[in-house]
Amino acid sequence: MSDLARHLPGVRRSGGRGWKEGLGRLGLVGKGALYVVIGLLALQLATGDVATDTSKDGAFEWIADQPMGRWLLVALTVALFAMAAWRLLDAFLGDPVDGDEPHHRLRFAAKGLLYLAFAVGALSTTWAHWTGSPAGGGTGSGGGQAEQRQATATVLSWPAGPALVAAVGLGLIGYALYMIKRHPIDQTFLERLDAGSARWVAPLGRLGYAARSVVFALVGWFLVRAGITYDPTESKGMSAALQELAGEPWGRAGLWVVAIGLMAYGLFNAAEARLRRAA
Repeated sequence: MSDLARHLPGVRRSGGRGWKEGLGRLGLVGKGALYVVIGLLALQLATGDVATDTSKDGAFEWIADQPMGRWLLVALTVALFAMAAWRLLDAFLGDPVDGDEPHHRLRFAAKGLLYLAFAVGALSTTWAHWTGSPAGGGTGSGGGQAEQRQATATVLSWPAGPALVAAVGLGLIGYALYMIKRHPIDQTFLERLDAGSARWVAPLGRLGYAARSVVFALVGWFLVRAGITYDPTESKGMSAALQELAGEPWGRAGLWVVAIGLMAYGLFNAAEARLRRAA
């Protein structure tokens, strides 16, 4: 941990949990809830509901439609903002478990900005359902997918753009393979936890990280295809990639496994909120 972090009250573990640690644990609960819902939506897709939106925006809308859904969405929005704040603070202060080297801090900053975008999306959906106004931003299978394809089309129009799009896709595939080696195989995630006799946590983490890596690899593969074919419609986000998988003769069975794995990843994050050694 950095010298600054050591001297900030609430960052060091005085008595166990300070305000920053509270943000982290709350954020992990929110992240876990989001992935559980995405996994449930992927199960719907696997059972034949081909219009199911398995993106984060689809998850927000699904939550909002449940009993007490507006209140649940408020709670999730708060938790996602906590997740974003925790990771952005880690970018400045370092993390007592994950490290405080420059490359760690860059990773924390990227994650913080990603979850800030998730939180803003949740806030937009929350506002729309409380006020009756249209939500800002589209769903993963609608506006979000269109935005991704437009961004891909813009990059494809650049000099060496197709090579760049394909390189990003290959990078995602490489990252997915690295994560499979790091977590499902080496079980590095256990280093963050004080699991003790909770042996059920390891299978959740291994299955969850494997499923998430499969999704990264799928998105990367479609980016590679977009670069090779010079066709932005080949670019697909998570929801469209899983819908494509569901349409393959063998894909339905694979989608069941991925869906269960995404739910397992969500449950693992909820368990990490309780068992993480420090945040």
